[in-house]
Amino acid sequence: QMSSRNPFDDDYKPSKYATGATVKSYQRAAPAVEDEQDYYEKEIEKYMQESLDSTERSRRHLENSERTGVATAQELLEQREKLEKTEKNLDTIHTTTQQTQRNLNSLKSVFGGFFKNKFSRKPADPSSSSAPVPQSKSAIGLSNTAEMVTATPLRSGGMSGPTLSEQSRQAIKGTRWEAMDQQIDDNLDMMSGTLQNLRSLGSALGTEIEDQNKMLDRIQVKADRNDAIVRNQDNQMKKLLGYTPADKEKEKK
Repeated sequence: QMSSRNPFDDDYKPSKYATGATVKSYQRAAPAVEDEQDYYEKEIEKYMQESLDSTERSRRHLENSERTGVATAQELLEQREKLEKTEKNLDTIHTTTQQTQRNLNSLKSVFGGFFKNKFSRKPADPSSSSAPVPQSKSAIGLSNTAEMVTATPLRSGGMSGPTLSEQSRQAIKGTRWEAMDQQIDDNLDMMSGTLQNLRSLGSALGTEIEDQNKMLDRIQVKADRNDAIVRNQDNQMKKLLGYTPADKEKEKK
């Protein structure tokens, strides 16, 4: 029979397996107020920095798009000058073919004796009507828009309004976040202005492209017309010179 000992005796030492010998508490200690404040400050810092970086990237992309739009406008205006010169040259060629036809008719009258000159009136000299072609309304509008965008740098001016509420702005007043929030607002204002410029450029570019497409259609018609006239006059000249199909075969060889 095992003897029992009084656990309240002075020399009594409880076994390590005894209930209640070592009691560990699994209750998590409440975080300190300073730690919680530091956590929220880091979250605010992260949010503000991400917003600032995002607006900076967006602003740079829009500025690049604006520069591309202005460069495109300048290229279109240069292209218009070339197209206008091409169309004017085609008109000059047409006037020249009229003079050529008049000369051919005169030769027919001399050699045939019964051909009548269809052009009783001498065609106008192309050099006498070489007035500069007036610039179209679409080109003027595009030029003015590109000049306006280039000559007027964007500045922040509260166009889009503050991003934070009055309460939030008062909460960060005097902190390092206030400057970050101001920079975000400035970036958004510049983005808003750049978008307005891009909208104006896009409209002016579209109008100019439509006008140049019409010009290209006219150039195509005039080029085909001149080609047909020149081919016809070439055949007339060959007939006058007694050109035969045998001569054509010799040219091929």
